Amino acid sequence: MSLSLKATTPETIEFDENILKIEWKDGVVSEFSLLELRKRCPCVVCKGGHGGKVGATTGGIKEAKLLSFSKVGRYAINLVWGDYHNTGIYSFDSLRLYWQGEAGELGIP
Repeated sequence: MSLSLKATTPETIEFDENILKIEWKDGVVSEFSLLELRKRCPCVVCKGGHGGKVGATTGGIKEAKLLSFSKVGRYAINLVWGDYHNTGIYSFDSLRLYWQGEAGELGIP
């Protein structure tokens, strides 16, 4: 599905101890569980690349604390987790589609 630019451009991004909240420029508000985002980290290590097994590094995670985030250009967000893992880049397109229930994977499409 094709999304409009307003649907994938954040107006505001904030988080608390459990939720990452994005208000998109089209007025829709998405809330993501931090634990779910951490378990679905799209980096190559968490996805089982380099000879690893999918879920081997994230399967045992029971809690997630977000320390900070930064935008990656105009297309994504990088999250720094409490365990200092910070290599996952979550695209705004994939976050919006995931929140709408239209895509199973997070990361760069």
